[in-house]
Amino acid sequence: MQAYLNLINNSKKLTKSKVKSDLFNFIRTLEEEFAAYNRATLNEDSQTIDKKPLGFYSAATELITDGRKKRGEPFNLLETGDFLDGLFAKVQQNSILFDTIDSKKKEVIANLLNNNVFGLQDDDLNKIIETKLIPWAQSYFLKGFLNGI
Repeated sequence: MQAYLNLINNSKKLTKSKVKSDLFNFIRTLEEEFAAYNRATLNEDSQTIDKKPLGFYSAATELITDGRKKRGEPFNLLETGDFLDGLFAKVQQNSILFDTIDSKKKEVIANLLNNNVFGLQDDDLNKIIETKLIPWAQSYFLKGFLNGI
């Protein structure tokens, strides 16, 4: 009976505001992971966040680069200055801001087929939920019920 009463008392400590605050703080720790997924989508997959191609190299680009970039190959944004390296995610009050510090951001985006480049694809968001968020929540509530955090 005492164990049951302890669980009841501990659960009362898990107020809506406490859970929200702790969850928000945890999500903040994932900012770099969010940015890494966004970078991989742009660079490795050569896609926007809605799974559309960023663009393709032209015959002129193939000539300018002495064949290093072949006509028809997808953009990977590797040689766009600080675009990929400057990409970041910032957890805000009600959203996550994705952006880059690259001063040529507007020029880079203007040369793409689609400007929907900042954010997470649904597959990546689901990976984060499954590998980070759910394990955190399970541990958080177990500790909360057992230890009264």
